[in-house]
This record gives sequence, structure tokens and C-alpha cells, in this order.
Amino acid sequence: MTDAPDTLSLATDDLGRDEMYLLLRDSIAPRPIAWVATADEQGRANLAPYSFFNVCSAHPPVLGFAVGPRPKTAASGGAQYKDTLDNIRATGEMVINMVPETLLEPMVKTSTNLPPGEDEFAHAGLEPVASESVRPPRVLGSPVAFECVLHQIVEIGNHHWVMGRVVRTHVDRRIYLGEYKGMNHRVDPMRVESLRPVGRLGRAWYVKIREIETVLRADGPND
Repeated sequence: MTDAPDTLSLATDDLGRDEMYLLLRDSIAPRPIAWVATADEQGRANLAPYSFFNVCSAHPPVLGFAVGPRPKTAASGGAQYKDTLDNIRATGEMVINMVPETLLEPMVKTSTNLPPGEDEFAHAGLEPVASESVRPPRVLGSPVAFECVLHQIVEIGNHHWVMGRVVRTHVDRRIYLGEYKGMNHRVDPMRVESLRPVGRLGRAWYVKIREIETVLRADGPND
């Protein structure tokens, strides 16, 4: 038997709020990134990335991501909540775009704390594409984009867990498989290297998918 690794035990009550946030952010990795497009009641677009994100349910199809408070800076104009949350509360609509390698740098630019109402699409040099079922646009170049309507918002401390029900999905034909192993509308996000989704690590670190390993289950189908 090998020796157990030397570990440090940290009680949550001994950590400050920011310390706990950084511990979670830097430990739980890689994380997928929800690139969320919204629009305010005047139709002004907003775009921001969120890496506390994943699938909540397949039936109904619901995606979820956490929105933290707006940083207190001069650019915030004193607003308490981020435009993403305010817009979704006002309109009940959003588009969750996946982030491909080709758009990694523009995605990071959209995380800039711009004044409320300012357009991140223009700031990052991105082209919006009109959606079909909701008002916010999607990002041109995103390999998969989910048009969503609000399912529920859950307040958790100073964060809000936003859940959107998918009403329409846009898929780049280069990763679309169609019928595969008896099921229709399958996709393979790994099929084109430049379109593979990037993941978030800690700090300013991101990850690109380069090595993929197949591990089959012994008790039934794997896909």
C-alpha cells in the first residue's frame, strides 16, 4: 500500500468569501463556458461569459449558469447586478453560445466590465446573428448555440443560478452527424479542431482539447 499524500485540511468557516471563491474556481477545472447573449427592453445586446455552467436536465432541456454580483467600479455606474441578470429578469430570454478555440480571445474581451447598456459584440469585434425564437442574437462562429427562455432563477448567497429552457438549437454543419447509431441529430464537437470548445481553468488560464481517450463501459452502451 502506498502512503497517503500529505494534505491540508481547510474549514470553510475559516475562509473569507473571496478565499472560498478562488479555492472553488481554481480547484474545479476544467469548466465549460456559457457565452450568454441577452438583450434589454430597448433591444440593446449584451454578451458575457460564465464558467459556473452545465446541463441541469435533458427532459425538459434546461441549462444553468451562475451570475455573480457586478464588480464595484466606476464603469458599473453603481449597478448592483450584471446586465445579464437584469436583462433575463426583464425579458425572460437568452442565448447560450459555446466558445470555440477560434473565438477564445474575443470571448475574454467580452468579460470586460463595460458600463450598463454598452454592446460587448461591438467591443470584441463580434458579429451578432438574429435568433429565430428569442430576441437576443447569437454569436457568429459559435459551433452550438441554444436559444432559451427563462425556466427559473435561484438566489444563492450573492450569486444567482439562472436556468434556461432550450427552445431552439443552432449547430455548425461541420460538427453535425445527423443520424448516428440509430439516433437522429447527433453532433461531434471534437470533429473539427478549431471548433472544439475551450474550458476555463483558474486565473487567466484556459484549456484546449488535444488528447481524447476512449474508455468503454463493460455493462452496456457508451454513447
